[in-house]
Amino acid sequence: MNYFKELDNLPVYDLYEEFQKMFNDGKLHWYKTPSGETINDQICLNSMKGKENDIHYGRGSLRFEWDKSYYTEEGKLITPLREQKLKETDFTELCTQFKGTLFEEVYRALTSQYNIGRIRIMNSKPKTCLTWHQDNTKRIHYPMKTQVGCLMVVENEVKHLEKNTWYLTETKHTWHTAFNSSKEERLHLVATTW
Repeated sequence: MNYFKELDNLPVYDLYEEFQKMFNDGKLHWYKTPSGETINDQICLNSMKGKENDIHYGRGSLRFEWDKSYYTEEGKLITPLREQKLKETDFTELCTQFKGTLFEEVYRALTSQYNIGRIRIMNSKPKTCLTWHQDNTKRIHYPMKTQVGCLMVVENEVKHLEKNTWYLTETKHTWHTAFNSSKEERLHLVATTW
Protein backbone atom coordinates (compact mmCIF):
# COMPACT_ATOMS: atom_id res chain seq x y z
CA MET A 1 0.00 0.00 0.00
CA ASN A 2 1.15 3.54 -0.73
CA TYR A 3 0.80 5.63 2.44
CA PHE A 4 2.08 8.84 0.80
CA LYS A 5 0.17 10.63 -1.97
CA GLU A 6 1.59 13.78 -3.56
CA LEU A 7 -0.95 16.60 -3.94
CA ASP A 8 -0.79 19.13 -6.76
CA ASN A 9 -3.90 21.19 -5.95
CA LEU A 10 -2.41 23.44 -3.27
CA PRO A 11 -0.20 26.55 -3.59
CA VAL A 12 3.56 26.16 -3.38
CA TYR A 13 5.43 28.86 -1.44
CA ASP A 14 8.72 29.15 0.41
CA LEU A 15 7.01 29.04 3.80
CA TYR A 16 10.32 28.56 5.60
CA GLU A 17 11.47 32.01 4.48
CA GLU A 18 8.14 33.50 5.60
CA PHE A 19 8.42 31.65 8.93
CA GLN A 20 11.95 32.93 9.52
CA LYS A 21 10.89 36.51 8.76
CA MET A 22 7.91 36.31 11.15
CA PHE A 23 10.09 34.72 13.84
CA ASN A 24 12.82 37.36 13.46
CA ASP A 25 10.19 40.14 13.56
CA GLY A 26 8.89 38.76 16.88
CA LYS A 27 5.46 37.78 15.48
CA LEU A 28 6.10 34.11 16.27
CA HIS A 29 7.81 32.44 19.21
CA TRP A 30 8.13 28.96 20.65
CA TYR A 31 6.10 27.87 23.66
CA LYS A 32 7.39 28.79 27.12
CA THR A 33 6.43 26.72 30.14
CA PRO A 34 5.33 28.45 33.35
CA SER A 35 8.88 27.91 34.64
CA GLY A 36 10.29 29.74 31.58
CA GLU A 37 11.61 26.72 29.64
CA THR A 38 11.33 27.15 25.86
CA ILE A 39 9.89 24.17 24.02
CA ASN A 40 10.38 24.56 20.27
CA ASP A 41 8.06 21.85 19.01
CA GLN A 42 4.85 23.31 17.52
CA ILE A 43 3.20 26.57 16.50
CA CYS A 44 -0.48 26.57 15.55
CA LEU A 45 -1.84 28.41 12.51
CA ASN A 46 -5.40 28.07 13.71
CA SER A 47 -7.20 27.98 17.04
CA MET A 48 -10.65 27.98 18.60
CA LYS A 49 -13.02 30.96 18.78
CA GLY A 50 -11.82 33.24 21.55
CA LYS A 51 -8.23 31.90 21.32
CA GLU A 52 -7.25 33.53 18.01
CA ASN A 53 -4.20 35.22 19.55
CA ASP A 54 -2.83 31.98 21.06
CA ILE A 55 -0.48 30.26 18.59
CA HIS A 56 0.22 27.54 21.17
CA TYR A 57 -3.30 26.59 22.24
CA GLY A 58 -3.61 23.54 19.95
CA ARG A 59 -0.06 22.26 20.31
CA GLY A 60 0.52 18.71 21.45
CA SER A 61 -2.21 16.22 22.15
CA LEU A 62 -5.91 16.99 22.17
CA ARG A 63 -6.34 14.46 24.94
CA PHE A 64 -3.17 14.41 27.06
CA GLU A 65 -1.23 17.12 28.94
CA TRP A 66 2.26 16.06 27.86
CA ASP A 67 3.85 19.14 29.44
CA LYS A 68 2.59 17.87 32.82
CA SER A 69 4.00 14.33 32.45
CA TYR A 70 6.10 12.90 35.24
CA TYR A 71 7.75 9.66 36.29
CA THR A 72 6.79 7.65 39.37
CA GLU A 73 9.46 6.32 41.74
CA GLU A 74 9.14 3.00 39.87
CA GLY A 75 10.02 4.74 36.60
CA LYS A 76 6.54 4.64 35.05
CA LEU A 77 5.61 7.62 32.86
CA ILE A 78 2.33 9.27 33.91
CA THR A 79 0.66 11.65 31.46
CA PRO A 80 -2.52 13.27 32.79
CA LEU A 81 -5.61 13.78 30.64
CA ARG A 82 -6.64 17.32 29.71
CA GLU A 83 -9.40 18.70 31.94
CA GLN A 84 -11.37 19.41 28.76
CA LYS A 85 -10.69 17.18 25.75
CA LEU A 86 -10.32 19.26 22.59
CA LYS A 87 -11.75 18.35 19.16
CA GLU A 88 -10.15 18.92 15.75
CA THR A 89 -13.44 20.37 14.48
CA ASP A 90 -13.20 23.22 17.03
CA PHE A 91 -10.09 24.71 15.38
CA THR A 92 -11.87 27.02 12.93
CA GLU A 93 -10.11 30.38 13.40
CA LEU A 94 -6.88 31.55 11.78
CA CYS A 95 -4.54 32.94 14.44
CA THR A 96 -4.19 36.71 14.11
CA GLN A 97 -0.40 36.52 13.74
CA PHE A 98 -0.82 34.81 10.34
CA LYS A 99 -3.31 37.26 8.81
CA GLY A 100 -1.94 38.94 5.69
CA THR A 101 0.86 36.36 5.23
CA LEU A 102 1.51 33.46 2.88
CA PHE A 103 0.32 31.21 5.70
CA GLU A 104 -3.14 32.78 5.43
CA GLU A 105 -3.21 31.95 1.71
CA VAL A 106 -2.27 28.35 2.50
CA TYR A 107 -4.89 28.22 5.27
CA ARG A 108 -7.60 29.45 2.87
CA ALA A 109 -6.57 26.91 0.19
CA LEU A 110 -6.53 24.00 2.67
CA THR A 111 -9.87 24.85 4.28
CA SER A 112 -11.58 25.41 0.93
CA GLN A 113 -10.58 21.99 -0.40
CA TYR A 114 -10.44 19.70 2.65
CA ASN A 115 -12.05 19.10 6.02
CA ILE A 116 -9.31 20.57 8.20
CA GLY A 117 -8.71 20.54 11.93
CA ARG A 118 -5.51 21.88 13.45
CA ILE A 119 -2.76 23.20 11.20
CA ARG A 120 0.62 23.29 12.92
CA ILE A 121 4.22 24.10 12.15
CA MET A 122 5.98 21.11 13.65
CA ASN A 123 9.67 21.15 14.52
CA SER A 124 11.70 17.97 14.63
CA LYS A 125 14.98 18.60 16.40
CA PRO A 126 18.24 17.01 15.17
CA LYS A 127 18.86 13.40 16.21
CA THR A 128 15.26 12.77 17.43
CA CYS A 129 12.45 10.32 16.71
CA LEU A 130 8.71 10.30 17.47
CA THR A 131 7.14 7.38 19.26
CA TRP A 132 5.53 4.63 17.17
CA HIS A 133 1.88 5.72 17.20
CA GLN A 134 -1.44 5.96 15.35
CA ASP A 135 -3.54 9.05 14.64
CA ASN A 136 -7.32 9.46 14.46
CA THR A 137 -7.09 11.41 11.19
CA LYS A 138 -4.98 11.58 8.07
CA ARG A 139 -2.34 14.30 7.81
CA ILE A 140 -1.39 16.71 5.05
CA HIS A 141 2.35 17.48 5.20
CA TYR A 142 4.24 20.34 3.59
CA PRO A 143 7.98 20.19 4.36
CA MET A 144 9.20 23.76 4.89
CA LYS A 145 12.75 22.77 5.85
CA THR A 146 14.14 19.28 5.42
CA GLN A 147 17.36 17.56 4.49
CA VAL A 148 18.93 14.14 4.00
CA GLY A 149 18.27 12.01 7.06
CA CYS A 150 14.73 13.27 7.70
CA LEU A 151 12.36 10.37 7.09
CA MET A 152 8.79 9.36 7.78
CA VAL A 153 7.83 5.72 8.30
CA VAL A 154 4.25 4.49 7.91
CA GLU A 155 3.87 0.76 8.64
CA ASN A 156 6.72 -0.66 6.53
CA GLU A 157 7.03 2.23 4.02
CA VAL A 158 9.87 4.73 4.49
CA LYS A 159 9.90 8.07 2.64
CA HIS A 160 11.81 11.33 2.62
CA LEU A 161 9.25 14.10 2.05
CA GLU A 162 10.68 16.71 -0.32
CA LYS A 163 10.69 20.42 0.53
CA ASN A 164 7.82 22.52 -0.86
CA THR A 165 5.79 19.45 -1.88
CA TRP A 166 2.33 18.61 -0.52
CA TYR A 167 1.65 15.06 0.72
CA LEU A 168 -1.47 13.37 2.01
CA THR A 169 -0.22 10.78 4.50
CA GLU A 170 -2.31 7.84 5.61
CA THR A 171 -1.72 8.00 9.36
CA LYS A 172 -5.29 7.26 10.46
CA HIS A 173 -5.17 4.01 12.42
CA THR A 174 -1.80 3.09 10.89
CA TRP A 175 1.42 2.80 12.86
CA HIS A 176 3.97 5.46 12.00
CA THR A 177 6.82 7.65 13.16
CA ALA A 178 9.14 10.33 11.85
CA PHE A 179 12.77 10.83 12.64
CA ASN A 180 15.41 13.42 12.04
CA SER A 181 18.85 11.86 11.94
CA SER A 182 20.39 15.04 10.50
CA LYS A 183 22.23 17.78 12.39
CA GLU A 184 19.64 20.49 11.61
CA GLU A 185 16.03 21.07 12.55
CA ARG A 186 13.25 19.86 10.27
CA LEU A 187 10.05 21.96 9.93
CA HIS A 188 6.80 20.67 8.43
CA LEU A 189 3.43 22.36 8.09
CA VAL A 190 1.00 19.60 9.15
CA ALA A 191 -2.80 19.70 8.84
CA THR A 192 -5.24 17.12 10.15
CA THR A 193 -7.89 16.03 7.67
CA TRP A 194 -10.68 13.47 7.38
